Parts: sequence; structure tokens; C-alpha cells
Amino acid sequence: MIKFANPHMAFLFAGVPVLILLFLVYDSLRRRALSRIGDRKLIERMLLFYNPVTRTWRRIFLVLGYSLLVLALMRPQIGAKLEKVKREGIDIVFALDVSKSMLAEDLKPNRLANAKNEIRDFVRLSATDRFALVVFAGDAYIMCPLTIDYDAFLMFLNAVDVGIVADPGTDIARALGVAEKAFVEDVPRYKAIVLITDGENTADSDPIDVAKELAKKGIKIYTIGVGSPTGAPVPMKDSKGNVIGYKRDPVTGAIVTSRLDEDLLQRIAEITSGKYFAARPGAENIRSMLSEIRKMGKKEFETLVFSHYEEKFYYPLTLGILFLFAYWALPERSKKLKM
Repeated sequence: MIKFANPHMAFLFAGVPVLILLFLVYDSLRRRALSRIGDRKLIERMLLFYNPVTRTWRRIFLVLGYSLLVLALMRPQIGAKLEKVKREGIDIVFALDVSKSMLAEDLKPNRLANAKNEIRDFVRLSATDRFALVVFAGDAYIMCPLTIDYDAFLMFLNAVDVGIVADPGTDIARALGVAEKAFVEDVPRYKAIVLITDGENTADSDPIDVAKELAKKGIKIYTIGVGSPTGAPVPMKDSKGNVIGYKRDPVTGAIVTSRLDEDLLQRIAEITSGKYFAARPGAENIRSMLSEIRKMGKKEFETLVFSHYEEKFYYPLTLGILFLFAYWALPERSKKLKM
């Protein structure tokens, strides 16, 4: 397991495009200045002994050296020792809607981004619970099994996007069924499913029937509605993320408006003695939901965690220094005049 002790230092990577931009601006200004004097190639050979190959290599060394130093500042660490530890908490499975309707922008920047932020708030406010992640659209699968390793869980969450489940549509019943399979023990308590969706069920299967079965097994479902009752059109985007149109009804050709179905989500939660929450900025609703979930009590479980991490920053640090030394040592101008 690899992690970074100072991940916030990653903002310094923004210096890479700045360096490249400075190179381009410098070259442009230099060409203009030389063009005013005369033949640029002849002047470079006679006055500057210019070598374009070494200049290119020097710039590559500078960019690589800078990037590796930033990586060293982030302090990469590798888990060196696995250890069994006992924790007390609740098993929580997130069922996250990744259908195309989650691209609707009635919540900025879109529904899916808000849903992922809700889950991040859960992780931030929790300390001992185990989390699993199920993603669903027209089908569903377990993306991350139950784990106490929050860094690994967030890595999977960050990779989630619309299209990760190939089957179109929204099958909430299927999502709840797969979420049940994510639980690893048959204990009828201390289990919660957090369903995060706009509630627009397009499948023939009825999620209410599945919720009733889960209620019999002691599994509570907490629902988070993402979107608004008034709704919003679903943007269609190209590979670069540019909006090229909006989803239309295949029969009428009218733009489809995706709306939050709060009634369905409230019924699912009530059947299992859970509770419905509406997604909103900030973490207050997550605190309220955690408070409700905590009423279930906690169970003790064993899990494997990395108890010791070894520092590995000296590898990129050494390479970065070597590249910067190469940048300084490699001459940009030829020692002999090229004719």
C-alpha cells in the first residue's frame, strides 16, 4: 500500500506547465528579436554557438528534476508491516448511482460530484467503521469490498465516474441486492446500506420488494436523494468533457428532464427503519445520518491494517537532484563554432 504523508504538496505540480509556458514564451521572444537583426540561423551559429539538441535536453532535465522534487516533498510511503487489530464499528455499504442522469447539474457541478462528496464526508467523520462501495446503473457490482483502509476506499471512490457500469438505466433493486452481498458476516445487526441516487428507477424490478427482504434480515437502508424535484436536463458530453447536447426522448425528441424521486427513497428508508436525507453542501446531514446509524450500536471485528510505513522520499529526491545537476552541467552552447 502506497500513500503520501503530504498529499497537499501536489499543487506544486502546477509549476510544470508554467515552466513549459515560460520556455515557449522565451523561444517566441527570442525568434522575434533575432529576426529583426538578420538571418536567425546564421546569427545563432556565429554569436551564440547555439545547439538546439542540448537546449531541449536541458529543459527536459529541468522539468523532470522539478517534478521529482515535488514528489519527494509529498513524502511517498510504503506499508511495510500488516497487523491484525480489533475495532468496534458498523459495516456500511454505499450504493452509488453512476447512471447518466447523475450528470444533471441541478446540484453544482453535477449530481455525481455531490454524491461523492457526501461519501468523503462520511469517511472524514468516521474512525472505526468498515466501508464498502457498490456502483450501479442498469447493473451493479462491488467496486470496493468492506475495509477499514480509508485511503484505499477513497482511491476507489475517486475513480468512480459515469460510464463505469456499462449497462444503461437505473436498477435500484439490483443495487440493493448486490449491496447485501458486500456484507461478510451473517450477524443480523450492525449493518447499514447508504443508497445515494436521484431515485429515478428505470428497471422493471421493484426496489420496495428488496427493501422488505432486507428489513427482515435486520439491514437498515439510509437514503440520500441527489438532485431536485424540479429536475434538470441530462447533458451529453464528448471525450473532452464539452457539452454537445442533452439527452432526448427517443420517441418525441424532446429534451428529457431528470427529477429527484424523494417519495421512493423515503419509502425504502422507512421500510427498513432507516431515514431519508437530501444531499446538500456541508457535512451537517452526514453528521445527522451518522448519529442515526450510531443508534444501532457497534460490533467488534478484526481487520488487517498497515501498522508501519517506510519513507521512500529519498528515491525521487536523489533522482531529482541528479536531473538538476545534469541540467546545470550540460552546456547549452557548443564549444566550437558551427559553420
